[in-house]
Amino acid sequence: MYRFIAYVLLISLISQDINCETTPFNATTYALTHHCVWLSCNVSGYPSVYGGYSVQCCALQVPLNYANPDRTITISMTRLSPQQSTNVTNTLFMLSGGPGGSGWNLFYNALGSIPSSLGMTIILPDHRGTGLSTALTCDDNGSQTVDSACITYLLSKWGREGINQFSITSAAHDLSVQIQSYKIDKPGRITIFAVSYGTLWLDRFLQIYPTVVQASVMDGVFNPITRSNSRADLLTSGVTWQFLDYCQRQPACSNYFPAKESAAITLQKILNEVDLKTQICINIYFSHYRFTSNNLRNLFLDMVNDGTRYMDRTIVPAVIYRLNRCSLDDVTVLTYFFEYTATTAASTYPILLFSKALAYNIGQSEMWLALNETDIDEKTFNDWHTSTIMSLLYAPNYFTLRSEWPLYPLDNYYGKFAAKAPVLMLSGQLDPTTVFEQASHLASITSKTRKFYAIPLAGHVTVNIGVVGFACPMNIVLAWSFPTLFPQAFSEPKCIQDLPTTIDFVGATEIGRQYSLKLLNISLPFGIQTSGASQSSPQTQAFRIFQTLQVLLCFTVSILFKTR
Repeated sequence: MYRFIAYVLLISLISQDINCETTPFNATTYALTHHCVWLSCNVSGYPSVYGGYSVQCCALQVPLNYANPDRTITISMTRLSPQQSTNVTNTLFMLSGGPGGSGWNLFYNALGSIPSSLGMTIILPDHRGTGLSTALTCDDNGSQTVDSACITYLLSKWGREGINQFSITSAAHDLSVQIQSYKIDKPGRITIFAVSYGTLWLDRFLQIYPTVVQASVMDGVFNPITRSNSRADLLTSGVTWQFLDYCQRQPACSNYFPAKESAAITLQKILNEVDLKTQICINIYFSHYRFTSNNLRNLFLDMVNDGTRYMDRTIVPAVIYRLNRCSLDDVTVLTYFFEYTATTAASTYPILLFSKALAYNIGQSEMWLALNETDIDEKTFNDWHTSTIMSLLYAPNYFTLRSEWPLYPLDNYYGKFAAKAPVLMLSGQLDPTTVFEQASHLASITSKTRKFYAIPLAGHVTVNIGVVGFACPMNIVLAWSFPTLFPQAFSEPKCIQDLPTTIDFVGATEIGRQYSLKLLNISLPFGIQTSGASQSSPQTQAFRIFQTLQVLLCFTVSILFKTR
């Protein structure tokens, strides 16, 4: 009998939110003695007043190691306050993606999505290690080059135990301090809206602090049980095949591809040709871009992934078709497309927006493998990567550096989820980053405390489809967060049924033609159809024969020069 009672007590202890972590830290007590002073941010390139909001920043000192608080670092947060006086005391904390991203990534998204007339205050916390918080960089000058020298520098500056503190759990404690310090001056309803990696950060926070905020929302949900960076390419590629499969389901798009060569299969063929240096269109007309199959995989993924590019992705099948056909008209269109994408491609992010060292520390330590998953070797990783049609672009040392990195030990929260706090979860049906099947898996085992909505055809972070006029996901988020501010209809998912269930690949709608004009400089992405599109005209066939002869001639000449 006594053994049974002891067993029950043991189980009850394990099930508590504190788990068995021994961190002797009280966030409430700490916050009461660390008042938040709001000052001008003085961040170059960002306004102090915008869209009816005023912008201020607050820096707090917190322990580097909450279990041994003898050394401190700075954590920062940005406040967007409505300029019109209001008695409303509603505050929305928004957690950015990553790992490695700062709150500044959401600055314009927040301002553009939530009108100041609603009267709510928006807080953008910076994750420790990035933004205006103490930065985790690869040298004293803010280098973002992650290599062996970076590891040496980090160990010298922080020590292994110090680097270990740039973790999800430490960031969860930071968030509690930030929220409770803020509440000292502005009590009221506080909710958290997290996107992408921010949802994993939020889940960790809710495991430890389930009652600090009144409501929470996750959009682009990371599943803490099944998420695996080592297998991410396979899941991403599966979703991108599914995306291109929508072209095959719609005759207006599939008519441009032979029955046995879908858009996805055609793209796979193009990638193989690029590897073999036999891709005619790229070799003759676009060699100056020095495309590799990996570059192209990443270019297409960027267009398909992000919810803010909901309409950009519609021209992807047409680009695949034109690369494969490569007529003179195609070359003109592709020239405009590649010039556009080259000039809009993101360069290396400043530490204000992103820390590569932080991304590597968390990603390799805690996100590389899912719970109970076996590790893989470099050949397997590379083989999986080259089997994809769209994927991330990895640094050459991405895999090999893993063996050198000072991985931090996993704590009691790893592989678990917050089971007590109420959460709304949104997931895009075509999300290549936080894939729908993993989000729905998490929803199935958390249904007692969480509500889950699937957004048809949306990519990563569903509220971003608001940029093209689909406000439904954001309306649901705000109504869940602040039910007294919005009519009851906003909290119901009826608006989801009004969202598109097909993708305009051919410029059938006005908005489709607008985005085709923006990206391809023509209003119809495939051009004007005159006859069987999948059949080449005699002129086109002759032109392709001429192109092939050109490639063979260049190849022959190169061999002759090499043998001399």
